[in-house]
Amino acid sequence: MAKKKFKFKYKFFLDAPVPVFFVMVSALVFIIDYFLLKDRSSVFLTFSPTTPDGSLPFLISKPISYLRLFLYVFGFASPQLLITDLIFIMLLGPSIEERYGSIVIGIMMAVSALFSGVLNACFCATSLRGASCIIFMLIFLNSFMTLSKKKIPVSFIFVLILYVLREFFEKKSAGAVGILICIAGGLCGSLFAFLTSPKARAEKKTSAREAFLEELDSQSPRNRKKNQSNDDDDGSTVVGTIKF
Repeated sequence: MAKKKFKFKYKFFLDAPVPVFFVMVSALVFIIDYFLLKDRSSVFLTFSPTTPDGSLPFLISKPISYLRLFLYVFGFASPQLLITDLIFIMLLGPSIEERYGSIVIGIMMAVSALFSGVLNACFCATSLRGASCIIFMLIFLNSFMTLSKKKIPVSFIFVLILYVLREFFEKKSAGAVGILICIAGGLCGSLFAFLTSPKARAEKKTSAREAFLEELDSQSPRNRKKNQSNDDDDGSTVVGTIKF
């Protein structure tokens, strides 16, 4: 008796390119920085700039200061922080990307990172590191899906409180100021979604209006007479073929 060969009928597909790309880059940067370079390259790129009295002051004349405003979100201090933050991104990111698109979620991530980096360079002497502002943005965006229906999900409140507590206990050096900066960056990035929502609603209203006009046009006397005449022509032809 011949054995049946097992065939895997399922196919893998890339459902969320932006979160997957972010996770892959973050993991690669962490492996190179933490294991190969022994945390020596993080001083150059994976820390956000600080105030002039901080360890990494923002200098207008140095291009590396501008790079730090974006690239610090790819830096993580420990494997535990890396894994937990990337899990949050992979859980929350795909639904947001499906709703707003890859380009929009990429812009929102960049806006969140930039806004938090600028605030840190203006008000905080301690550098930021990690994707906390992006995770706050994803949490806010997921809650906005139900807030539009005038409902506040209890799960959103618990997730927000738990993540703030985690940030408070993990980032003791930045303190409450660093947490507020990350929350502000997440809010700024999530507010960008409101610029795209009216377009989606306008397109939906336009398509609904066009469907309604087509329905009215089909029910008009002119089109009704035309359809009846077409039916009569077709009927006479068919009847003519069965006459004796």
